[in-house]
Formats: sequence, structure tokens, C-alpha cells
Amino acid sequence: MVIPKVSVIIPVYNTESYVEEAIRSIQNQTLREIEIIVVNDGSTDKSLEIINNLALSDNRIFVFTQNNAGQSVARNSGTSRATGEYLYYMDSDDILDKEALEECHKVCKKMNLDFVYFDAEILNDNKQYNLGLNYQRTHMVNSDSVMSGINLLKLQIKNKVFTPSPCLNFINHHFLKSNKLFFFPGIIHEDQLFTFQLYSIAKKVSCIQKPYFKRRIRDNSTMTQNFSLSNMEGYFTVTNQLLIQRKLAPKQLKKTTDIFLNQMLNATSYNASTLPFCDRLYVVKQFLIKYRSYVSLKSILRILFRSFIR
Repeated sequence: MVIPKVSVIIPVYNTESYVEEAIRSIQNQTLREIEIIVVNDGSTDKSLEIINNLALSDNRIFVFTQNNAGQSVARNSGTSRATGEYLYYMDSDDILDKEALEECHKVCKKMNLDFVYFDAEILNDNKQYNLGLNYQRTHMVNSDSVMSGINLLKLQIKNKVFTPSPCLNFINHHFLKSNKLFFFPGIIHEDQLFTFQLYSIAKKVSCIQKPYFKRRIRDNSTMTQNFSLSNMEGYFTVTNQLLIQRKLAPKQLKKTTDIFLNQMLNATSYNASTLPFCDRLYVVKQFLIKYRSYVSLKSILRILFRSFIR
């Protein structure tokens, strides 16, 4: 049996308008020795029909269906089935440049990397959403340099350019498996935890200074849906998991974790201020009881008195 060079894992949930374009961007990669693992996460639209039709003409596509359990479970399910040397997590509504996998594979093999990362561009400039997204990070280091993940993490967080999207990383499968790294199930914003942990344990990381990934900003996505208490619960779970990891972490990782949690939790105060008043009180209570050392007084006041504190 020939081992694929890359396993591409694509969770799909109700993206019938975009999923064909996303999968075709993987099918058309210049690197041909790949497997495409599509996990249908209980879609109720025509996504599964579209996926199955694509699979009929490409034996590299493997389709699996599960009851709706969320993106984390779908990605973990796909990872458990992957046989490739490297892993790439693709979203079902975005696009990947055709040379991306080949170039990433070449760099990882040459430098013996745990993972390589690259930049992204916004696919459609939807003026309706002002999300303040920044996917430009690779300019901060030399493309031929190899650094530890923790040093890169520290650099990105310090300069406020860290982005948690796993779609910007091309990962050594053995490295991921040996470190038992997976996506935390049942929460929103699980990428924050996964990507932080990915960087924190990697010994050899480099970058490719190209925006291979094209991020689509659309209605009804995780990024554009109205902020709810579930979003905050996701951030709280991420925080709790990182605080557990912090207990046994070396000094540099402890400090980097503290800076990250400070940035993340204070940033949530803007969206948390839009919640119903009872939910805002709950969030503030959690901040004061569990996370007071990471949250500023201004952030707490912003949530309580959203009309007065910007």
C-alpha cells in the first residue's frame, strides 16, 4: 500500500454553496499523492450529495457521515482515519492555492519540520462584517529559518498577529499523533486551544511567505453568527485547559500563556457586552471569581455598562 504524502481533512456542515469549490481546490493541487477525507457532520442541505458526486470521479476522496457533533469531532474523526505523512485541515467554504500542498511538503521534508505555516487573504471583502482579521504573519521571520514553536508563539502574541486557524498550518502526522494533540470537542473557538498547543510543543517550525489560503467571510459562519453565551463558554473552556497546561509548563511558556490569556479574555469583552444583561452578569462573575488576574477593570465595566465604555 502506497502511503499518501498528505491527508487533507475537510469537515462539512451545510455548505452546499461552497463545498464543491473548496474540494476542487484540493483535487487540483499540483501534489497528486494525497487522500481527501471528507467528514459530513450531519448536513441537512445538499452538501452530502455534492460530496458524493465528486467522490465518484476521484478515488482519492473518502466520504464519512456522522450525526451532527461539531467541527472538532469531525476533524478528530478525520484524523483518526488519516494515513498520510502530513495532515492539512481544510474548511469546506474556503479555497487553497493549487501549489500549497506541494510547496509545504517540500519545505517540511527538506527541513524535517513539525509543521510549516503560511498566510491567508480574505476571499471576499464583505463590507457588512468588520472582523479586524489579520492573516499576515510570515513577514516577521526569515522564510528559510527554523524556530521553536514557543518562540514563534511568543513573537506572534507579542505583536498581536497570532491567528488560531488550523487551515494555515501543514502538520507532520507523526508529530501530531505522538503528542496526542486533538481538537477539544463540544465547544466553539476550539481552534484557539489547538493552535496554541500546536505551537507550544513544536520544536522545529518554519514558514512560507505566501497567502496560500483564501478565507471566505459569509453569513451563518462561526465568525459571523451573533455572539452568544456559548461563545463565552468556549473561551472559558480554552482558558481552563491552558491553565491546566500552565501548571507544569516551563517559565517561558507560563509567561506566554499569561500574555495570550490576557489578550484573549479582554478582547472577548467587546462581544460579551452585546449579550443580554443576565448573561453579562454571569460572564462578569466568572471573570471576577476565576480569571481576575487576566481581565482588566475596563473590560469588566465595558460588559456591565456597554453604553458608556468603549
